[in-house]
Amino acid sequence: MKTYSLASVLFTFDKDKDLNWDSPEVLESIAASGFKETEIMAEGDEWKDPGDHDADRIRKALDEFDINPRTIHTPMSGVNLCSTVEENRKHGLERIADAMRLMGKLGGNTAIVHPTGRPGPDEPPYSFENIGLAMETAHRSVSELIPVAEETGVRLALENLPSTSLPCRPLTSMQELRAFIADFPPEHVGLCLDTGHACICGLNPAEQARIASERLVALHLQDVDGEKDCHWIPGQGVINWSELGAALEAIQFNGARTFEITGGDETAGKAAENCHAVCERWQKEGIS
Repeated sequence: MKTYSLASVLFTFDKDKDLNWDSPEVLESIAASGFKETEIMAEGDEWKDPGDHDADRIRKALDEFDINPRTIHTPMSGVNLCSTVEENRKHGLERIADAMRLMGKLGGNTAIVHPTGRPGPDEPPYSFENIGLAMETAHRSVSELIPVAEETGVRLALENLPSTSLPCRPLTSMQELRAFIADFPPEHVGLCLDTGHACICGLNPAEQARIASERLVALHLQDVDGEKDCHWIPGQGVINWSELGAALEAIQFNGARTFEITGGDETAGKAAENCHAVCERWQKEGIS
């Protein structure tokens, strides 16, 4: 039986989009919705500086609620592996490495990483003139994380990102990402396909999965309206899930399958229940 997880982001942000990361409370909510696996969201006050989180408290809560932390979403806010400000790039690397080390302690095996971030106020936006340098800088950053992957046993999974608000953003497709990671060892660097991100970039998630093929190690399952990064429950938007299911079977995908949704108009608890209903059907019938 395929194992599905629920990303903790659903319970990490309250309705005002303020961070509410309390490990036991969030993990208890995930367990109550019927999921036994989660993707930890490394955002919030305890993730701003390396070492601020309470690993023992998180481990205790995982054990108490019988939750497996297979993946962790490394910090995003203020992190840009393409940053032209070396101090900022290095600090972002430290925060990602810190999350990977925590994941190793918790028994997880995959760290989701955004290969490109948003340029800061003192940095130039992505353009045709600097996109090559941005990709070279991102490649150097991932190279510097390989020793952390070796040390922790936690593999990097680079995620495809939306380009809607950053029209010249690099590494938005699996075509680009496959080429980008070609010289990295597969045991340490793979790919994460976000179905919603692919769709709003005008790409077919099923085709993107086939392109990623054996380098695909994680999924972010979310539906969209075709334009915005909605993070809806699969079936509420325009994505062809049967086509994606067939593609995953064809490439014999056996990586992490994570529902990365937000509550929308529903409460987080109700959204989690509805997501679990989809999960149960997919476990019995396959993705459709």
